[in-house]
Amino acid sequence: MKKKTKSKKKNLDKYNPEEWDHTNAVTVKPEKKAINGISTSIRLPHSMVQKLRKIAQKKGGIGYQTLLKIWIAERLEQESA
Repeated sequence: MKKKTKSKKKNLDKYNPEEWDHTNAVTVKPEKKAINGISTSIRLPHSMVQKLRKIAQKKGGIGYQTLLKIWIAERLEQESA
């Protein structure tokens, strides 16, 4: 039989600001949302998202959502011409 050992967990509930090293601290600023931008969501099959990611990576390492926005913008331009 294996003997159970108690794991020693640090008490993370106690926060002492003097113990923190702020020399390597970074400031995180949230991205500004596009003016007049509307958030939308669509469900895509997993296989489609995987293909989008591969194509986006080949096109310079952009994100697949950025690729989708580019493609939608191009198609809208074609259709409204």
